[in-house]
Amino acid sequence: MRPEQFRAETIVRLLRKRTLATMADMKAVLGTPVDMTVFRKLRTIEYLSSYSHGGRFYTLLELAEFDARGLWHHRHVRFSRFGSLIDTVERFVLRAERGLFAPELSVELGVEAKDPLLKLVRTGRVAREDLAGLYLYCSPDPARRRLQVLTRRTAVSEEPFGEVFGPSLEAAEETRAAIILFLSSLNEKQRRLYAGVESIRMGKGGDQRIARWTGLDVHTVAKGRRELLERDLELERIRKPGAGRRSVEKKRPK
Repeated sequence: MRPEQFRAETIVRLLRKRTLATMADMKAVLGTPVDMTVFRKLRTIEYLSSYSHGGRFYTLLELAEFDARGLWHHRHVRFSRFGSLIDTVERFVLRAERGLFAPELSVELGVEAKDPLLKLVRTGRVAREDLAGLYLYCSPDPARRRLQVLTRRTAVSEEPFGEVFGPSLEAAEETRAAIILFLSSLNEKQRRLYAGVESIRMGKGGDQRIARWTGLDVHTVAKGRRELLERDLELERIRKPGAGRRSVEKKRPK
């Protein structure tokens, strides 16, 4: 019998050492230019591909430390217990008691969710309802969908941001939709600080409630709250030192 030229254990050792690897990394360590050779070896081990970064990163299932939502990230690369981005989006929508808005889901997953949601709607795997000018994504099962919409409408007064809502249910939904859109437009630090502000405003138990509402990790909310209370902010600096465009003077030839 001809000895095996490429060994799956080589990939396992690489991933255990580096946690993450791309297809190029694995081809290099195997000494092959062929993607299919790598895929054949991957089929013999328990591995994950990222749902972020276009699925370009791979890791071992044994290394993943999934949170209660079934998500895990390492160096800003995100993985899901449910597999690909579209499968993860579907699972989150179907199990959501109140359905999900696209910006709300994007914040929770840490990636843009609009395109996979549209694909799921087109294929009938997910349905949507218009609420205050914003689509609420729900189960395709009519009974389950009605329950999700009803729960969404009747739960407004329980939201962490409920005090800013008006007395009208319609006005409350419009305000909530605006807050969700606003939150999704912020960068990571801004979201953390905004969540910290709301946690401070709510008082005891605020970290947990804001984390549950925004999809942020409770430690992230707590960090934002501490930064605000301790005034530990670099307000004058948006980018890291050395980032951004080069000055005009440096670009001019001498």
